[in-house]
Amino acid sequence: MPSTSVLVFVSLGKTIAQITAELSPIPGLPILVEVLCGIIELCENIGHNKHAAKQLRDRCHALVLAFRDFEQRNVSANINQARNDIHDQLIEIHTKMNGWAQLGKFKSFVQQEEIAKDIERSHMKITDCITSFNLTSQFEIHEWMNDFGANQRRDHSELIESLSEIQQSQILVETKTDETNDLVRKMMTMFQQAMGENKEVAERVHKGLSANLYQFQAQFKELPPDSYLKSGEVVKIGNVPTRGTHAMDIYEGLYLGQEKVAIKVIRSMNFNDQSKRRFAREANIWHEVWNRDHGAHIVPFYGYCQLDAPFPCMVSPWQTQGDALTYVKSKDKFLDYHVFIIYLAEGVQVLHNMSLIHGDIRAANVLVNDFGLPLLSDFGLSKIITDISGGPLTQSSIMSDSYRYFAPEVFEEEGNLSLSSDIYSLAMTLLELLTHTHPYQEVKHHIKAGNLAAQGKHPVRPSDSDVLRRGLTTDMWSLLVKSWSLEPQTRPSIDIFISSLMNTGA
Repeated sequence: MPSTSVLVFVSLGKTIAQITAELSPIPGLPILVEVLCGIIELCENIGHNKHAAKQLRDRCHALVLAFRDFEQRNVSANINQARNDIHDQLIEIHTKMNGWAQLGKFKSFVQQEEIAKDIERSHMKITDCITSFNLTSQFEIHEWMNDFGANQRRDHSELIESLSEIQQSQILVETKTDETNDLVRKMMTMFQQAMGENKEVAERVHKGLSANLYQFQAQFKELPPDSYLKSGEVVKIGNVPTRGTHAMDIYEGLYLGQEKVAIKVIRSMNFNDQSKRRFAREANIWHEVWNRDHGAHIVPFYGYCQLDAPFPCMVSPWQTQGDALTYVKSKDKFLDYHVFIIYLAEGVQVLHNMSLIHGDIRAANVLVNDFGLPLLSDFGLSKIITDISGGPLTQSSIMSDSYRYFAPEVFEEEGNLSLSSDIYSLAMTLLELLTHTHPYQEVKHHIKAGNLAAQGKHPVRPSDSDVLRRGLTTDMWSLLVKSWSLEPQTRPSIDIFISSLMNTGA
């Protein structure tokens, strides 16, 4: 006949039965013993902070023993007051422990720091009881503080180990069904913080933490709470960039050991305190866009970092199909240009509906996903560059590739970007996609093309049969010309632009 295991609850080396037999017969103690036994039982059901919780359990037991000795000495008339205060304190600890035990795995992970603080506060209140009635020595008071610190470290070490175990993480994901996004973000924050602690000293643990953070990100569609990826979240693959522009070099990278990413090294600025603050502000916007779009129209930004150079890096998912111009050239005979460019315009609509300006719309900043859909990338980067450089956008040589797409007002002294300047650039980008070449193709230098735009001189209307086949109809050309107006306020809004696109029959 198989044996049945029985769970035995112990405190200070004694079972509940032994504690009850020892203390309950003493007058005045049964009311305390009853609560103490409840605390001992609850302690076994606490998911995390186990060592600190068990120390608190044992100290509650020691408090009851100290009161027994105090009562037997009868050295004070405050026995009833002491008993009442101790009972109140034990009841409060019992209530807290019951709450901790009810949290379950997921919440006990997320709230382990709050639980640790609760345990410490409970210890302080026990100390107040001891001090008020002179129940025990000062040595005990100092001893618990040393033990508490050691137990906190043991609990933290076990927490990190649990966070790094993939099986443990899968259990958490499965049990998280009705929790709020705030709890998920707290959990992901814990992963990132733990990764920072274990970046160099524990490769196995760091690998497990990375995998589990990625699992949470994929499962709950949340970006990492800390966009500053300083804990080894991303590593560069190789030392040669796959491509680049005047502004940046682009490398392949591996994100959380799971996903291929693009690491964009911005050569125009140093990664100093100013740029860190600017990226931190922009990261809040990236999160807002992600929460609205979830990568449907806008390439997500996973975060920013510094690798092996003094330059800041931006990290985003790798798009295997490359940029939009390369894609339309390779798929020319099969591509539905009408669907493609409307989808692109809808990406601009996502930003404009949030009152956000892209600032640098052109085919090179449109990437194509595995489904053949265009995604806007690098939104807001031009604003970061101007904020940090302190000069007008068009005076920055690293933005020279964009001169052909900038609206005329961007070349003015203030050089302000706007929703209307985005519409201008979007129209130039559509022309680029339909013609398979950059705007003002007959003009060699970018700055000269920009000067023509500032004078209100539009690109020459193409008449090539392939361009017409792709969709550059009379209606389409008319829409582009309206979008290139010298007066920003007369350009169509993105909603009107999309409505007009749908009627062009491109």
